[in-house]
Parts: sequence; structure tokens; C-alpha cells
Amino acid sequence: MNLRHLETLLAIAETGSFAAAADRVGVTQSAVSMQMRALEELLGSALFDRARRPPVLNDLGRGLLPHARGVVRAAEDLAAAASGAVLRGRLRFGVIPTAATGLVPDALTRLAARAPDLQIRIESGLSADLARRVGQGVLDAALVTETARLERGLVVRPVLEEPLMVVAPRAAAGPPARTLLRRLPFVRFNRRTGVGRIIDSALRRDRIAVTETMELDSIEAILAMVGRGLGVAVVPAGSVAGPVAATVHALPFGDPPVLRRVGLLERERPSGGEVNPMTAALLDVLRASVTLPAVAVAD
Repeated sequence: MNLRHLETLLAIAETGSFAAAADRVGVTQSAVSMQMRALEELLGSALFDRARRPPVLNDLGRGLLPHARGVVRAAEDLAAAASGAVLRGRLRFGVIPTAATGLVPDALTRLAARAPDLQIRIESGLSADLARRVGQGVLDAALVTETARLERGLVVRPVLEEPLMVVAPRAAAGPPARTLLRRLPFVRFNRRTGVGRIIDSALRRDRIAVTETMELDSIEAILAMVGRGLGVAVVPAGSVAGPVAATVHALPFGDPPVLRRVGLLERERPSGGEVNPMTAALLDVLRASVTLPAVAVAD
């Protein structure tokens, strides 16, 4: 069985089309079609519904994906062992948007220096979607906001605890955080995100009625709105840094301050199973890259 054909099959599943998969693996679309025909002939079964345009994986094709991922991963591990470099191969890493501009770039810079031969693919998404993709084997690990519920077979390793802050325009400095939240228009962080749910739960628990005017996905956009005097928001403390810090007034959210916990999610290893050296190195550089006011957390 040709390993390249399995890699192309996975690329089709992850990108959604033969054309996008061709770009991913660096061949022509016709070459992708030929590879899939060859794989189907070898297996003796059709893997795609070609009555649809573009063709999509059928039930059998989707069912083979976990096995294909396992074979590709085993081949990568074998190549790494043969080369004597444990941090060589591909690491597919998911990242929540609130960590994509601070913690993650610093950590990946450290990891690149430690393992220059390691190929890293980054995908951004919400915590729930990233957890699903780790569980399916599409991603090797993901940096997520920790939740109380975790799917079976997954484990999250703590990276940091971070207080949430109420941020208001500089001109609004003076009143307590609760007063600012009740008085000014509220720029809400998307409630479908992990940190958005934490914020919403704390507001309801403390019976703080806000006048919602916006609901945004981007921390940068929220801080820009607040800095321009358009309202008040609640954001992770680590995001109140750089030039934006000079445009807002920040106060702790809650008493005691409400925290959000971020961890590295990966598939749980069998009892006695070996540690994945790539995700172990990733966890190490993530923790080493945490700076105050976030606090690094050990297992």
C-alpha cells in the first residue's frame, strides 16, 4: 500500500475537495484522482460518492480515516526513530483564537529552535471543535480553554491560569468594575467560545445586567472598540498588553477574580504507553512561554 495515497486521502477529508487536497500535498488534481482510483482498486471498494460534485467520501471512506491516520503516524514515528531525531515529523496543532497572538507565537519560536526539523501545522478554532478534531485524530494536540466535561479518551494538561479583566475606555476610569459593566454598552466575547461561556456564567451568577451592543470573535477587535470609547468588555488579562494597554482602563473581573484555565488537549495514552515526544515538547515550551499576569501550572 502506498503511504502517499493514504496521506492524500486524509488531505481530501480535511480540506473537503480533490482540488484543495492537491494544493495541500503538492500534486495536480488529476494526480489526486489517480491516487484515489489506485487506492480503491487495491482495497476492492469505492471510497467516494462520485455522483456528487465534488466527490465526497462515502461511509466506508470515512470509516477508514482513523486507520489511515494511524498508519501515517506510525510511518512518521518510524522515520523519526530511524533518523535518531525524536522531534522530527509533523505536528498538527489546534489553537484557540485568544492564545494565537501571544502565548503560541512565543512557544513555537522556542520549539523551532529546539526542533528545527519538526514540521508544525497550525489550525485555529473554538475549544469544542478543536477537541472533536483531536478525538478524531485530525489534530495531534490543541490548546483549549478547559471545561468541566471532557470526551472519553482525551486528556488535558494544564498550561496556565489567567484572570479575566473588565476593560473600559480610559475616560471612564473611576467607578468600580460592576458599575462600569452596568453603565456602559457591553461588547461581548462570543458566547460559543470557552472564555465567552465563563464570562456569561459569571455575569449571571453575580446578577450583573449588561446592555449588550456587540458580540465579537476577536479579542483584538473588542479591545479596539473599547479603546475607541464604544463600550466595556471582559477579556483575558494577557490580551491587555502592548499599545492597546494605553487606550483602556483595566480592573479585575469578580471578587475573587474570575479565572480561565488553558490546557493542552491530546488523546489519552494507554496505561504504560510511551509519552509522545512532540506533544511533550510542545507542552514544555508553552509553559515556559507563560508570562504574568498569567500563571504557569504544573501537572
